[in-house]
Amino acid sequence: MGAFEYQALDAKGKTVKSITTGDHAKQVRAELRAQGLTPLEVKAVSESVAHKSDKRGKTNSRVKIKVNDLSIITRQMATLLESGMTVEETLSAVVRQSEGHKIKSVMSDIRSLVTEGYSLSDAIGRYPNSFPEIYRASISAGEQSGTLDSVLDRLADYLEESHGLQQKISQAIVYPIFLFFFCAAILVILITAVVPKVVTVYEDIDKELPALTQFVIKLSDILSQYGVIIGLGLIAIIIGIRYLFKQEKPQRWLHTLYIKTSGIKKMVQNIDSARMARTLSIMVGSGVPILSSMRASEGVMSNVVLRDDLQKATEEVAQGVPIGRALERNGNFPPLLVHMVTSGENSGRLGHMLDKAATATENEMQTRISMMVSLLGPIMILVMGSLVLVIILAILTPMFQLNDLINL
Repeated sequence: MGAFEYQALDAKGKTVKSITTGDHAKQVRAELRAQGLTPLEVKAVSESVAHKSDKRGKTNSRVKIKVNDLSIITRQMATLLESGMTVEETLSAVVRQSEGHKIKSVMSDIRSLVTEGYSLSDAIGRYPNSFPEIYRASISAGEQSGTLDSVLDRLADYLEESHGLQQKISQAIVYPIFLFFFCAAILVILITAVVPKVVTVYEDIDKELPALTQFVIKLSDILSQYGVIIGLGLIAIIIGIRYLFKQEKPQRWLHTLYIKTSGIKKMVQNIDSARMARTLSIMVGSGVPILSSMRASEGVMSNVVLRDDLQKATEEVAQGVPIGRALERNGNFPPLLVHMVTSGENSGRLGHMLDKAATATENEMQTRISMMVSLLGPIMILVMGSLVLVIILAILTPMFQLNDLINL
């Protein structure tokens, strides 16, 4: 039984595209007709992939699966395998349950490879953009130890926790950005729409206006005349800065600055250390060798300085240095993580202690994020109020001096 991609018309004449399984194309067409569909085209997934590659130069191996979708797939596979189904039957069920067309295509391809005799880990290894290295390595270890169902269960937990961590980080970033642009928009509206109407009162006054009022009027004129150009210029600058700091040397300089800046340092350390510890925990718990686990963990770290530190620690561990001591020598990993890793090595419970270290680090990070967000709101309101007060004073100060200005 293979995977087939089809196009068909439903009873309302609407085109339906999806993927199903069958022994041959003729059987698939018969099943589609039985479902009330009129088949237009039925192709084996391998033929479809080759056609897409010829037409667009792309294959399913380049498809990116979101963490949330991958966690759902993994949980389904773990549950089905635990129920006694074979890997091939499990993949067939996942294909039928998947809703996204891209996910169906990838999982159908993997199922076809498994049917041809590939192991699940080798089949998944052909899709590096869809599945992270931790996924392939953990499944390979699970296949060798005969604990594939429990490994998939742990992978599902890992992916759900990773998705939750990613959401927390996104919330911490999105809120201040939204607040900043909201306040900036209000200030721009005040300066470009309100100030010009109010200052018309002073047009016939011959006396010189206060410096603050002149500054606000000048700023209002500039924004009114060149606001669009300034806005486009700022967007271009932001895009340029983002591109610049994606280059190796500027990025390393920026990430080094993060590590050396008080306040930011702890946040960066906690984020990457939590990711590393969680990845090491799932891989060690799945039976993956520690050196392979440490190398795979380098890929989940966003800060290049910490990534280099972990790479150096991996090289030292390969030479026989204990993991805790290797991490401690670099000095950039949290002491709590180092202590718990050392404790895990000494007690023979490294995977368990790594999991506890990841949880503790994530909790500390969440506390810091909550504190930052709770403080940021009042600070932004205070800054916003101060700037609005400056604008109001610039408008009202001449009124207070009106008698002197018109020589009454």
